[in-house]
Amino acid sequence: MQEIYWINETRTNNFNDPDVATKIGDLWAEAQKLPQTNATFYGIYADYEIDYMGDYTVSVASNMPHSENTKKIMIPEQPYQVFNVEKDVFATWQEIWNTELNRSYHFDYEEYAPDGSIRIYIGLNA
Repeated sequence: MQEIYWINETRTNNFNDPDVATKIGDLWAEAQKLPQTNATFYGIYADYEIDYMGDYTVSVASNMPHSENTKKIMIPEQPYQVFNVEKDVFATWQEIWNTELNRSYHFDYEEYAPDGSIRIYIGLNA
């Protein structure tokens, strides 16, 4: 299991929360204020109410601790379908939502590497 470090989180819904973009944007704005050069950042999607259409918790994390008391998050070992972001993150999520996958709805994440590449990992049932 890979260990990463929690920055902040919020609860939201892609379809029923008019503030979803603001909430997620605020999480990323807070993360970008941290002095972490060459860090890999993660957008984590967990605690799904039902599936991608229900409520879920979105967290932002990094591979580098930002304080002595930083909460650790373990990326679960499970099968993942990996999507490379070619256009933009939202367009890739729309592709994911329209793809037949045996999703676990346990833990999904986006990985933002220091080189600018972005990958989305979708948790699958074994």
